Amino acid sequence: MPRKHTALALLLAMTGWLPIRSQAATAPATSTRATRPVSTSSTRGTHDRLFVALFDCSWKQARKGPTEPTTVAWIHQQLIRGTSPRSIGTGYVSTDCAHDNWLTLDKHGEAFAGTRLAAMYKQLSVRSEAWLREDPDARISLLIVGGSWGALQGAEFTMMVDVLGLHSPAGEVLVPPHRTAQALALLAPTGYLPPELHLPPSVISGFQLSATDEKRPDFQSLPILGKGRSSDGRFLSLPVPGSLSDVCGGYRLNGLSIRAANLLIEYINRLSTTPLLSEQPEPDDPRMNVVHRSEEEGT
Repeated sequence: MPRKHTALALLLAMTGWLPIRSQAATAPATSTRATRPVSTSSTRGTHDRLFVALFDCSWKQARKGPTEPTTVAWIHQQLIRGTSPRSIGTGYVSTDCAHDNWLTLDKHGEAFAGTRLAAMYKQLSVRSEAWLREDPDARISLLIVGGSWGALQGAEFTMMVDVLGLHSPAGEVLVPPHRTAQALALLAPTGYLPPELHLPPSVISGFQLSATDEKRPDFQSLPILGKGRSSDGRFLSLPVPGSLSDVCGGYRLNGLSIRAANLLIEYINRLSTTPLLSEQPEPDDPRMNVVHRSEEEGT
C-alpha cells in the first residue's frame, strides 16, 4: 500500500472513522486509575512530564543482514540531539540481539531481559526524582518505544512500572503503583511471549506495526496489541510490508523501514501538544524499497 494511503488509514482508524475491528481475544482493559492522557507540552508552567523509554535491539554482529542503526536508535539520537523541552526525558537500553537473543540464552533470555528492564527503571528513577524535586506537582507519564525483542521488553516494562510505581534511586516511593499513565509504540515485537504477559490498565494507548513478510518462524511479530483497532479505539495494530528489520530498521536499502518509522512517528507526535520527532524523507528510488529475504541471514 502506498505510504500516503497507509498513513491515511492509520489516522482514520485512530479517530474512529475506519471500521477496523480488533481480532484479539481480549483488548487491554480500560484503566480506572491512570486515565490522564500521555502527553506533554513545552508551554512554561505546565506540570506535565513525559519520559520516553527506548528499548533497542541491534543485529550488528550477525554474520549477514542489517548493519545500520535501527529505528529505535535513530529516534533516540533525534531526541537527545534535538531541542526537546525540559518536560521530556529519555531513557535508552540496547540489546545485541545477534548475540544475546532469546534463542541463545537459557529460559529464552528471561534473566538477561531482566537486566535491561532494571537498567531502564534506574534511568526512570533518576529522571523522576529530578522532576519532582524541581516541581512537587509534576505529573509523569511514560511513552515506551521498542523494536523486535526490545518491543517485547517494552511491553514487560509496562507491567514493572505499574506494579512498582515510581521510586527514587534510594527507594523512596515517588508515585504509588497503578498511577502512572503509559503508552506503547512497538515495531515488530519478537521473542518468546511469556504466558504471564498482560498489559496493565495504566497502559491507556498503544500502536504496533507487524512485519508481514518475515518467514523465519522464531521471528514472527507477536500480537501484543492484537490485530486491528481495539473496540474502544485506544489501541491499533497494523500489518506492514517487510521482514523483521525492514520494519525495525537496520538495512542500507531502507525504504520500507523509513515508511514504518514515519507511521510510528505520526502516532508518537499525537501524544504531545508539541511534535517530538521529525519524519524522514521517503525514497522514491525503487531500489531502496525492497523486501529483504531474512531467512537467508540465519539468526
